[in-house]
Amino acid sequence: MKKMFLFLVIFYQPALCQVGINTTEPTKTVDVNGEIRIRNLPVGESGDQILSSDPEGNIRKVSRKDISGASSSTVDETTLGYKVQPWESRPQPPISPPSGGTATELGCKKWSGNNHTYCAYTVSQGINWYNAFIFSRSMGGYLVTMPSHAERIWVHSEMVSDNSGYHLGGNIWIGLHKIVRPGNPLIFQWITGEKFVIDWSTNPARAEHWFNTGEPNDAGGNEGAGHLMSSVERKWNDLNPTTTSGFTHLLIEFND
Repeated sequence: MKKMFLFLVIFYQPALCQVGINTTEPTKTVDVNGEIRIRNLPVGESGDQILSSDPEGNIRKVSRKDISGASSSTVDETTLGYKVQPWESRPQPPISPPSGGTATELGCKKWSGNNHTYCAYTVSQGINWYNAFIFSRSMGGYLVTMPSHAERIWVHSEMVSDNSGYHLGGNIWIGLHKIVRPGNPLIFQWITGEKFVIDWSTNPARAEHWFNTGEPNDAGGNEGAGHLMSSVERKWNDLNPTTTSGFTHLLIEFND
């Protein structure tokens, strides 16, 4: 019978109090270059936090609330039509919008409700919904979606309002558009395939949205692209997607 022995290289830096397993250059208190297996874990509690890993392999704890969020954060890339990229890989400086002119990034923030990153941009020329969609795709993200009041309130407070630091006072396209399926009437749908959160405390129950009274109405059959209005409350409206006047700001959402 053959016996096999596994030898691990364990490196210790006493001055830094760092231990490296299979690495001579540990960068954390414990730095493991390889896979990890833990046996005989106790059963957790409903309030326990969850371990997660960033792209560099650094382990962090995340609350269950942050993981679940107040809205569905699942992006259906089949519906969207392309694969969303990490926000860290977005082009810097921003690429030129397909409508011409230049784009400037004003800043980015992460919401703990879904762990998504949102970036604000200003463009030198008015941009229509289609070109805003293309620009967002080229940047690796997508036009911002807000399927819940919780996300909408955060976007307004942290990305849009005067107190956000970005001062996005004009109209802003969002990732909401009318679609038609064979044999079905027109519906408004998030480009990511996300579903509106439903408020079940009302009768009838209502989808959580922020449309202005009487909207969306697809006026004349030519409207259907959602946007934030420039009003103080930043209500939603639908417009002809070819509209450019007043649209010089963009919000792009990334999944991480």
